[in-house]
Amino acid sequence: MSEKKVRSSGVPQGIAGVICYFIPLVGGLLFLFVEKESKLVRFHAVQSILLWIFLVILGLIFGWISVLNIIVALVIVVVGIFMMYQALMERQFELPIIGKIARRQVYGGDDSGTDNESGTGSEGN
Repeated sequence: MSEKKVRSSGVPQGIAGVICYFIPLVGGLLFLFVEKESKLVRFHAVQSILLWIFLVILGLIFGWISVLNIIVALVIVVVGIFMMYQALMERQFELPIIGKIARRQVYGGDDSGTDNESGTGSEGN
Protein backbone atom coordinates (compact mmCIF):
# COMPACT_ATOMS: atom_id res chain seq x y z
CA MET A 1 0.00 0.00 0.00
CA SER A 2 2.92 2.34 -0.64
CA GLU A 3 1.08 4.26 -3.35
CA LYS A 4 -2.39 5.63 -2.61
CA LYS A 5 -4.71 5.67 -5.61
CA VAL A 6 -6.81 8.84 -5.66
CA ARG A 7 -9.90 8.58 -7.83
CA SER A 8 -12.65 10.89 -9.05
CA SER A 9 -13.83 11.50 -5.49
CA GLY A 10 -10.39 12.83 -4.55
CA VAL A 11 -10.13 10.32 -1.70
CA PRO A 12 -7.75 7.33 -1.68
CA GLN A 13 -9.58 4.04 -2.38
CA GLY A 14 -8.88 2.50 1.01
CA ILE A 15 -10.04 5.55 2.95
CA ALA A 16 -13.16 5.88 0.79
CA GLY A 17 -14.00 2.23 1.49
CA VAL A 18 -13.58 2.75 5.24
CA ILE A 19 -15.89 5.78 5.13
CA CYS A 20 -18.54 3.65 3.39
CA TYR A 21 -18.69 1.34 6.42
CA PHE A 22 -17.87 3.88 9.16
CA ILE A 23 -20.73 6.23 8.29
CA PRO A 24 -23.65 3.82 7.83
CA LEU A 25 -25.77 4.33 4.71
CA VAL A 26 -24.66 7.95 4.20
CA GLY A 27 -21.03 7.07 3.47
CA GLY A 28 -22.05 4.34 1.05
CA LEU A 29 -24.56 6.55 -0.74
CA LEU A 30 -22.04 9.39 -0.95
CA PHE A 31 -19.37 7.30 -2.67
CA LEU A 32 -21.89 5.42 -4.80
CA PHE A 33 -22.89 8.70 -6.43
CA VAL A 34 -19.56 10.58 -6.29
CA GLU A 35 -17.06 7.88 -7.28
CA LYS A 36 -17.15 7.13 -10.99
CA GLU A 37 -13.74 5.50 -11.64
CA SER A 38 -12.97 3.01 -8.89
CA LYS A 39 -15.06 -0.13 -9.02
CA LEU A 40 -13.49 -1.16 -5.70
CA VAL A 41 -14.89 1.91 -3.95
CA ARG A 42 -18.25 1.49 -5.68
CA PHE A 43 -18.31 -2.19 -4.59
CA HIS A 44 -17.69 -1.23 -0.95
CA ALA A 45 -20.32 1.51 -1.22
CA VAL A 46 -23.01 -0.89 -2.47
CA GLN A 47 -22.00 -3.67 -0.06
CA SER A 48 -22.01 -1.28 2.91
CA ILE A 49 -25.48 0.00 2.03
CA LEU A 50 -26.83 -3.55 1.76
CA LEU A 51 -25.02 -4.61 4.95
CA TRP A 52 -26.40 -1.79 7.04
CA ILE A 53 -29.94 -2.29 5.71
CA PHE A 54 -29.66 -5.98 6.62
CA LEU A 55 -28.31 -5.17 10.10
CA VAL A 56 -31.07 -2.61 10.77
CA ILE A 57 -33.70 -5.20 9.82
CA LEU A 58 -31.94 -7.79 12.00
CA GLY A 59 -31.91 -5.30 14.88
CA LEU A 60 -35.62 -4.55 14.45
CA ILE A 61 -36.48 -8.25 14.45
CA PHE A 62 -34.35 -9.28 17.44
CA GLY A 63 -33.90 -5.95 19.21
CA TRP A 64 -36.78 -6.41 21.60
CA ILE A 65 -35.03 -9.38 23.26
CA SER A 66 -32.24 -7.92 25.39
CA VAL A 67 -29.80 -10.85 25.06
CA LEU A 68 -30.22 -11.01 21.30
CA ASN A 69 -29.96 -7.22 21.13
CA ILE A 70 -26.49 -7.43 22.71
CA ILE A 71 -25.46 -10.20 20.31
CA VAL A 72 -26.71 -8.21 17.31
CA ALA A 73 -24.80 -5.15 18.53
CA LEU A 74 -21.60 -7.20 18.86
CA VAL A 75 -22.08 -8.65 15.37
CA ILE A 76 -22.52 -5.13 13.98
CA VAL A 77 -19.29 -3.94 15.62
CA VAL A 78 -17.22 -6.98 14.61
CA VAL A 79 -18.45 -7.09 11.01
CA GLY A 80 -18.08 -3.32 10.69
CA ILE A 81 -14.47 -3.34 11.92
CA PHE A 82 -13.59 -6.33 9.75
CA MET A 83 -15.05 -4.71 6.64
CA MET A 84 -13.33 -1.39 7.36
CA TYR A 85 -10.02 -3.26 7.58
CA GLN A 86 -10.69 -5.07 4.30
CA ALA A 87 -11.56 -1.78 2.60
CA LEU A 88 -8.50 -0.03 4.03
CA MET A 89 -6.28 -2.80 2.64
CA GLU A 90 -8.06 -2.27 -0.71
CA ARG A 91 -9.42 -5.82 -0.73
CA GLN A 92 -12.75 -6.70 -2.27
CA PHE A 93 -14.02 -9.09 0.39
CA GLU A 94 -17.50 -10.33 -0.46
CA LEU A 95 -19.87 -11.02 2.38
CA PRO A 96 -22.15 -14.02 1.80
CA ILE A 97 -25.19 -13.12 -0.35
CA ILE A 98 -24.73 -9.35 0.11
CA GLY A 99 -21.31 -9.36 -1.57
CA LYS A 100 -22.60 -11.24 -4.59
CA ILE A 101 -25.43 -8.73 -5.03
CA ALA A 102 -22.97 -5.83 -4.68
CA ARG A 103 -20.63 -7.38 -7.25
CA ARG A 104 -23.48 -7.76 -9.74
CA GLN A 105 -24.50 -4.13 -9.22
CA VAL A 106 -20.97 -2.81 -9.80
CA TYR A 107 -19.55 -5.21 -12.38
CA GLY A 108 -22.74 -6.16 -14.20
CA GLY A 109 -24.97 -9.21 -14.31
CA ASP A 110 -22.38 -11.83 -15.20
CA ASP A 111 -20.05 -13.49 -12.71
CA SER A 112 -17.12 -13.72 -15.13
CA GLY A 113 -15.06 -11.21 -13.14
CA THR A 114 -14.37 -13.63 -10.31
CA ASP A 115 -13.49 -17.26 -9.98
CA ASN A 116 -14.80 -17.67 -6.45
CA GLU A 117 -18.15 -19.44 -6.21
CA SER A 118 -18.50 -19.18 -2.43
CA GLY A 119 -19.11 -15.42 -2.54
CA THR A 120 -16.39 -14.58 -0.04
CA GLY A 121 -12.85 -13.41 -0.17
CA SER A 122 -12.66 -12.25 -3.77
CA GLU A 123 -9.85 -9.79 -4.28
CA GLY A 124 -9.28 -7.31 -7.02
CA ASN A 125 -10.21 -4.00 -8.51
